[in-house]
Amino acid sequence: MVEEALSPKIMMPARQIIRSKLFLVALALLAVMPLLWIVGFHSAAQSPVPCEVEYDALVRQAKQELIDGNRSAALNSLIAARTKLRDCETPTAKDVAPLWQN
Repeated sequence: MVEEALSPKIMMPARQIIRSKLFLVALALLAVMPLLWIVGFHSAAQSPVPCEVEYDALVRQAKQELIDGNRSAALNSLIAARTKLRDCETPTAKDVAPLWQN
């Protein structure tokens, strides 16, 4: 009876099921790959907004908030503009800390 349970006839359908599942997974990946490639290509093709544009927009926003009389919002916009300017600045040699102290 044990020999009947372990016979190759019974094990063959399990192998076929595993192969069919692997085939379905591979087929699903092949179907999704072009979509992922198109999305990745589209996002890489879009150019990021330059720092100067974002800085100018924040300064204009602060100016408009001052005209409207909202001083605290204007200060927040100016602080954000200063932060944006620091983030976009290219570090020089003296800005970068040395790796080893002399």
